[in-house]
Amino acid sequence: MEEFFNSMYYYTNGFYDELLDTYLYETTPGYLHIGLFLLVSTIIVCLFFYYLLAPVRKQTLLWFVCAGANAVVNILFSLWYSMTPLINNEIPIDESWTYLDCYGLGIVNVFWSFVFFVIASLILKWGSIAKYVPFQKF
Repeated sequence: MEEFFNSMYYYTNGFYDELLDTYLYETTPGYLHIGLFLLVSTIIVCLFFYYLLAPVRKQTLLWFVCAGANAVVNILFSLWYSMTPLINNEIPIDESWTYLDCYGLGIVNVFWSFVFFVIASLILKWGSIAKYVPFQKF
């Protein structure tokens, strides 16, 4: 699983510094922690939308609201995870990255959270009342 998340974040690591990438890849299993949180939170939000919310008229709009809430949760977690070593001075000054790099990781995590939310929607929608949200029946 760690290799999956390492390779997934490898394709989008141009948004943040190589020092942060090295820290998340080598020092701690950071990509594994961030990726597992991304996967679990996406499945929870998707299950919440498809199985706990009552059917409403504006289901597509509500689907985008749930996708946005998932993105906000994931950006906050990635910001917390990448800024904590900087705030606690756990990283030597010559190996530290900037706060802008942390926001770059957050943007990357927003992208991957939306991709995973779409995939989870395709899988979890079949047993739900809202089978055709957000992909309408042709």
